[in-house]
Amino acid sequence: MSTARLSVAFAFALRELRGAKRGFGIFLACLVLGVMSIAGVGSFARALTDGLAREGRSILGGDAAFTLIQREASDPERALLASGGTVGRVALMRAMARTESGAATLVEMKAVDGTYPLVGSAELAPQMPLDAALALKDGLYGAVVDETFLSRLEVKVGDVIRLGEAAFQLRAVLASEPDRLASGVGFGPRFLISDAALDATKLIQPGSLVRWSYRVRLDDPRPEALAAFVEKVRAGAPEAGFEVRTRDAASPQLERNVKRIAQYLTLVGLTALLVGGVGVANAVSAHLAEKREVIATLKALGATRATIFTTYLFEVAMIAGLGIVLGLALGAAVPFVAAGVMAAYIPFPLSPHVDAVALAFAALYGALVTFAFTLWPLARAQEAPVS
Repeated sequence: MSTARLSVAFAFALRELRGAKRGFGIFLACLVLGVMSIAGVGSFARALTDGLAREGRSILGGDAAFTLIQREASDPERALLASGGTVGRVALMRAMARTESGAATLVEMKAVDGTYPLVGSAELAPQMPLDAALALKDGLYGAVVDETFLSRLEVKVGDVIRLGEAAFQLRAVLASEPDRLASGVGFGPRFLISDAALDATKLIQPGSLVRWSYRVRLDDPRPEALAAFVEKVRAGAPEAGFEVRTRDAASPQLERNVKRIAQYLTLVGLTALLVGGVGVANAVSAHLAEKREVIATLKALGATRATIFTTYLFEVAMIAGLGIVLGLALGAAVPFVAAGVMAAYIPFPLSPHVDAVALAFAALYGALVTFAFTLWPLARAQEAPVS
């Protein structure tokens, strides 16, 4: 089609658009909701993964973590880790905590040394230094627990709890644990104690399932220095069996779950957009049915079928463009709204921003669905007989 005919078709489309306000509400609603859901899911998932990457050092508890199961690192291995910076040791295991009345519950026990936390801070209620909360006082070691632990055993701060062969006084509630995400999914509330108290429990026996995690805060935090240090440890202790994680992938399981959920929700949004495509097709068909006399008049005046098809294609494209823009604007706002609403439920700040890739995919899906469901009604409309 020539440029002149395209300009004529575009001028007709602008005039037709003045009377197209009615009947296209469903068209716009279907398109806006579908595009918004796809753009919003993609943008929120990117904000979540970027937040994980930005807070990776705090989540991991250092620049790198080297984990062993059922055995501690040997002295040469500890010296190798210490060659890069400050090393902190954390022991993780499950145990049964008992009250003096005999009530018991499974807990996720975490024994830390004096360097904990290497990065970030642990917030306690009531506020006090973590060392003081875990110290040995009046013959009792201190413990810090989740609020869930208190409600589950119906105890309060100051009560005495037994763990293994040691007695602990509950000194505070753990309001914020900086490296909680790095520990994975737990089956019980957190029970935080000192490494000296762990020895007193006598729970470390041959065959005990204990994870020893050695977190390293590097003296040189540059990315290339981190990569070189990890390679140095692997080369220096090839048979140690370390499970290595760095701040770039502090919680790989969570990142995988976020990607899976995002893919699922994107599929749901695309399905909703496809279902909405039926509404789009019906809206276009109803509008063109009302325009049969106009189309016949245009044909009687010499308009070709191509001109009529292009005219209403332009009209649909302009309305679809409006719906896609509205959907993209709402979808781009989703991570910013979620950052404010979900701040109290996510243990690290989100990183909301306008994700061009997610918005581009949402716009592409919206355009493809629109034209896939409108081409057939447009093709039928141009066949309207002049008589």
